[in-house]
Amino acid sequence: MKKTVLTALLCVPFFLLHAESIEQQLALGDSLKAVWDHAGAAEAYLKVIERDSGHYEALWNAADELTEMANALPEDEKDKKEELFARSRALAERAIEVNPDGWEGHFYRAVALGRLALFRGGREKINLSKEIKVSADQAVALNPEADRAYHVLGRWHQNLANLSWVLRAAAKVMYGGVPPGSNEEAVEMFQKAIEINPYHIEHHLELARTYEFMGRKELMREPLEKVLALPSVEEKDDAFKQEAQEMLKKLK
Repeated sequence: MKKTVLTALLCVPFFLLHAESIEQQLALGDSLKAVWDHAGAAEAYLKVIERDSGHYEALWNAADELTEMANALPEDEKDKKEELFARSRALAERAIEVNPDGWEGHFYRAVALGRLALFRGGREKINLSKEIKVSADQAVALNPEADRAYHVLGRWHQNLANLSWVLRAAAKVMYGGVPPGSNEEAVEMFQKAIEINPYHIEHHLELARTYEFMGRKELMREPLEKVLALPSVEEKDDAFKQEAQEMLKKLK
């Protein structure tokens, strides 16, 4: 009997055993990601990539988890954060090479570039800003239901619209200006994200923040109260709720 089983196993093509181990490692990454174990999930996805450098799902997931790992690091570990964001960008760009029609690669490239831009200055920051918009627009074009891609576009417009006049003037003199962004476009993007996924707390919080930038405090209360009313289901939701609570206090 044992000999029969061994013979059967030896007859199984190697690539099938290999594929099964990849799927198990991918499932492990997914399970760790679900409980916000970013380091463990990243390790699992990277092991898949070691075996299959063109595995699209592992590539964009690894990019996501490395970004989350970097976000969790303290601010005094800037070099490590920057390194992880750069690796995330490279993985997302590899995912795009593998599957240019997959929206996830473009989306996570936009996210990684947005974080990486925090460590860049001058012309490079402006160029990265342009690339962020291109990647986020591509993600939306490929998947019109990608609420988080609309969120990235909302943040893009919000950040550019509210640059200080000093920074804007300096950029115009030195680099020919910054890409156009407006709070009105930011509101539109966040509202679209909410339309697609009304349960994502951060969409509502950033909508309220944009109204604050616009000086439309009378419009802030509804999205802030929505933040507090929604259940916490994602890793940072409790922190977002606390922030919304503080913003509501200032409205009184």
